[in-house]
Amino acid sequence: MSLIRIFHNGRELRAGWRLLIFCGLVFATGYAMNAVLRQLRLPEYPGLHPVGTIVDDAVLLATALIATAIMARFERRSLAAYGLPRMRELFGRLFWIGAVWGLAMPSAIILLIFLGGGYHVHGLNVSGAELLKFGGLWLLANLFIGFTEEILFRGYFLYTLADGVGFWVAAIFEAIGFGALHYFTKPHERWEDWFAVTLLTIFITLALRRTGNLAFSIGMHAAFDFAFLYVFSGMNGGEFAVGRLLNVEFAGPAWLTGGLLGPEASWFTFPAAIAATVLLHLKYRQAKWPAPAKD
Repeated sequence: MSLIRIFHNGRELRAGWRLLIFCGLVFATGYAMNAVLRQLRLPEYPGLHPVGTIVDDAVLLATALIATAIMARFERRSLAAYGLPRMRELFGRLFWIGAVWGLAMPSAIILLIFLGGGYHVHGLNVSGAELLKFGGLWLLANLFIGFTEEILFRGYFLYTLADGVGFWVAAIFEAIGFGALHYFTKPHERWEDWFAVTLLTIFITLALRRTGNLAFSIGMHAAFDFAFLYVFSGMNGGEFAVGRLLNVEFAGPAWLTGGLLGPEASWFTFPAAIAATVLLHLKYRQAKWPAPAKD
């Protein structure tokens, strides 16, 4: 094999090298933006606070968009080729359909935990102006989470990985890797959260494959996290969200409630995610992204 073939496949730079450049751009841009933020000396928000989440994810989102835009210019592709929704699609029909799925899944999981005796509500955690303030802040924070994580992990990254190894190999690798990222970077992690995140990522990736862009996945991701963190007021990484809606108690074993990881790590998440994936497969049958190739 010639030296040129190591780097070039005859059509463009090989997928592995493009991914390496993209990851380098993400790390370099993120480092630079965080350096600027440190100079600004913004106030710190301890705990699982919506403002801290908004700031962190805004930086990550900007980093992902800059890196993706540079690669799009280099490859002479549109951002839409990587699954990013066009402006008119950002909060269009698919976004809201995804949001409905994202609310339905946590609702089903919490219902099952409740029926198992593991979920008890003891009234509101906040009221009045605080309720409106934190409700709005957590809604915005979870929108940022949805946009950031989907664009960073399921946009250019998944597109290029699929170009190199095929869509479904890339999808499984990405799902396991996203679960591993949670497992190795968050406190109190257990195998249940890794497995649950992997299953949920497969659902999200299938949604991208069948709907044609990330609008559905962003809506689903944002609503899913908003429901668990704020509406049902579950834990995440050993912490309750600051300003959460309800004063709740999760009683029982960790397999039932998710323990310190919150209801996402409940064993009930497994059948909920699998059932949702099957239903999604039956509802949306045609592959639309990255191309209507073998499904």
